[in-house]
Amino acid sequence: MAIIQLISDFQSGSYKIGLLHSQLLQGIKDIKVVDISHQIKLQNIVEAAFVVNQLEFDGSEAILTLVRIGSLSQNIIYKHRDKWFVFPNNGLISLVFEIGKNEMLYTCENNELITVLNQLIQNDTSRLKRAENAVMLTQKKAMEHDNMIVCERIYTDPHGNCYFNLNKTQFDQKFEIGKFSAKIQYVRDVHFYEIHKDYNSVGQGLALLMFSKTGYLKLAINQGNASQLFRIKENTVISITKI
Repeated sequence: MAIIQLISDFQSGSYKIGLLHSQLLQGIKDIKVVDISHQIKLQNIVEAAFVVNQLEFDGSEAILTLVRIGSLSQNIIYKHRDKWFVFPNNGLISLVFEIGKNEMLYTCENNELITVLNQLIQNDTSRLKRAENAVMLTQKKAMEHDNMIVCERIYTDPHGNCYFNLNKTQFDQKFEIGKFSAKIQYVRDVHFYEIHKDYNSVGQGLALLMFSKTGYLKLAINQGNASQLFRIKENTVISITKI
């Protein structure tokens, strides 16, 4: 049985989710449909890329990830580590994967989607159309200055944990030696001086910085909601300075 994972900006409770399930189940035999998230902010491809990057695969099952963000009719199809991904042609794919010049990309229109998904599940690429106009964007990374890194919020989960576009590798390279001070934009008198390994390293109701399992800087509160407390917006930044 093949698994189709869904990520969209439809929002929970939208009839579009049910319609998509119905189309998939009627048009493709012997599949399981799994909803990863439909809570991506409308047309927010940065948030969508973050969610896709959290996916984990054990390599044993046929898994296809279908991402529906925005209203574009054209899709870009890409195979990564034996798993198929279908993205809207809005640059989202380039925020998830580093696409080489010679890598194979395919395309289809929304009205061809069910037919193409059937082909992908069978790993049949003989009738797929090559993509000639895939939109590619530059990933927005944390900005480095002489003694500082400035990173921007890219996702907030339902628990109010906020994730920023700073990965652990970049942080370690910058602050491997020496102390640092981290400050949230527009939040007075709140500084962070260490990266914690888990929530229990601080008291209940206290804020902390940590790196997520996939390596993103995370602002959280032990048994609390960091997004609400600090009024985190889409473009909120954290500045980290050597001291």
